[in-house]
Amino acid sequence: MSSPIRKSERLALKYIYGSVVHYRPGDKLAPRVLKDFELVLMIEGTANYDLDGHARSAPRGSIILARPGFQETYTWDKKSTTRHAYVHFDIETVPSDWPPLGSWPVLVENPDDVIPPMLRHLLGRIAAHGERAWPSLQAWPEESLFMECLLGILLKPSGQEGFGVADRLPEQLGASLNLMSSILETTPHHPLQLAELAKRAGVTEKHLCRLFQTSLAHAPMETFRLLKLQLAMALLGRSSLAIKEIADRCGFENPLYFTRCFTRVYGKSPTQMRQSLLNQEALPPNPLPPDIGPRIYW
Repeated sequence: MSSPIRKSERLALKYIYGSVVHYRPGDKLAPRVLKDFELVLMIEGTANYDLDGHARSAPRGSIILARPGFQETYTWDKKSTTRHAYVHFDIETVPSDWPPLGSWPVLVENPDDVIPPMLRHLLGRIAAHGERAWPSLQAWPEESLFMECLLGILLKPSGQEGFGVADRLPEQLGASLNLMSSILETTPHHPLQLAELAKRAGVTEKHLCRLFQTSLAHAPMETFRLLKLQLAMALLGRSSLAIKEIADRCGFENPLYFTRCFTRVYGKSPTQMRQSLLNQEALPPNPLPPDIGPRIYW
């Protein structure tokens, strides 16, 4: 690339172009050194992808995410026609919380189901550029935003928590938080005790308290209470449950105690907060990172 990639809040592309191409059985793309980024989706057939002398099979449905400097060779399916979609692009800036380029996956055999339709839509946008399609001199902001979503899904597979706070938490703390979330989803009135959390984490109660305080700035049982209130906030805005029902759903025996706890943390009563949500007013900050919050069920 002509210049190093800078870190930023958003992905910014220098250019983007692409299409869909067919190959006859046994065709080969001679060895080349890639000058920019390329994302390839295998639509039909199988390719043998050789990167720096290391060969790997790219079956139908797989994604290849190649980077500048890759020395690569494609050998297409010898028995049937091969069809794949490709997008070439160059990057100006990447989001600061994305992993380093060296850790990006090269071959993803089972990408998220949303990737093919997203790529189809992106190619439709590229085709609409007309004379800008090969190659476009500058990507539109919408294309950078769309590509940020697409690449973000590839870099953060389903079932992983992503690049947030939860990824950096100690393993013992994660085990405790998982137990808290499980209880909230299934038995919110379960009388959770510190000893139960410590046993799940495999550490002493004292050490667990130190981990929570260092990582989240809250004690374990206070964290559990805040998780309950985080769930209550979501239910206030996304359900028609009465306040008493929300308190019960979040594990509070006494609705009045629930209201006091909620008001102390968020500065408004549950009733006032629901009205603020209906008015689309800005929400107060959560005392816990959003990526460790509970899932919402009602």
